[in-house]
Amino acid sequence: MDNTAIINLNTLISNAKNIKSRLPHGVKLCAVVKADAYGHGGCECAKALYAFADYFAVALVEEGVALRLSGIDKPILVLIPAARGELTRAIDYGLTLTVECVKDVNAVCAAAKKIGATAYVHIAFNSGMNRLGVNYGCLPRLIEVIKKSEKIKVVGFFSHYACPENDRNRNAATQKFNRAAKLIKTAFPNALLHISASGGFLKGEYFDMVRIGILLYGYKPYKTYFPVKPVMRVYARQLIKRRVKKGELALYGDKRLPKSLEYTIIRLGYADGFFRKKTDGLVNNRCMDISAVTGKFNGVVMDNAEKTAKSAGTISYEILCAAGRRAEKKYIR
Repeated sequence: MDNTAIINLNTLISNAKNIKSRLPHGVKLCAVVKADAYGHGGCECAKALYAFADYFAVALVEEGVALRLSGIDKPILVLIPAARGELTRAIDYGLTLTVECVKDVNAVCAAAKKIGATAYVHIAFNSGMNRLGVNYGCLPRLIEVIKKSEKIKVVGFFSHYACPENDRNRNAATQKFNRAAKLIKTAFPNALLHISASGGFLKGEYFDMVRIGILLYGYKPYKTYFPVKPVMRVYARQLIKRRVKKGELALYGDKRLPKSLEYTIIRLGYADGFFRKKTDGLVNNRCMDISAVTGKFNGVVMDNAEKTAKSAGTISYEILCAAGRRAEKKYIR
């Protein structure tokens, strides 16, 4: 691969230590390594975080299986309810599954019976985001079904804040979660309660566990102070410099240059996870594999995902997940 993503695992560990130092005694840390650890390399990041994380979280069964095969033996929560065809594999690899309805519970139970194993699950609750999770009114019935089911054990109950930086929004969600948690704790006293991702954590909402993603990788979900640093930097290769006269074409399209210009052609395009649309420093739109950039080029195409995201009109999460797509990952330990 032409491009390189340098991932500093020492920085990742430092970020994790800062997060752990904020947590009250007994509160568990769930390291979110879904989407290839936000583009940083799921297995490598999980190994680096092993000593600090009590849990790991992924979005898909295949991500959890990859962690198991890499040697991660701590609990791994699959945050999205798994497809029926993936359940036996997930249970066989000891992954913790998410359920949000009776249909999910029945499917998990059937899969667990099929292989003679116990399935461990977290119940997802809808606290107002209206994405995933059981509504409060349906929760008693779900609890009743689970308690009558064989081969299934509830080990957690969780939700997600839609807008944690908004106190009114967050407090309303917390109240709904607390109300539902009373039912859960009556039925399943040892279930871990967790609602906070990075945003809720920064607001001091801890419960039994926090799920931290973006903070681990050096970015904050909203403007606030917290001592973390970016973990990844991406480099691209310079191909050639060009001097193009006023009125000539530059890359695709019939738009002609309004003035003479010198620019550098680099081996980076939208297939590498960077946006096609022209942003600061680009000449015209990106091509699939190539871009033209103005100014002095030092090889760095992303050292701060927030700055890159602002230029592209998006968020750091999207940039991070895509920026290393066709780059060789190299790790600093």
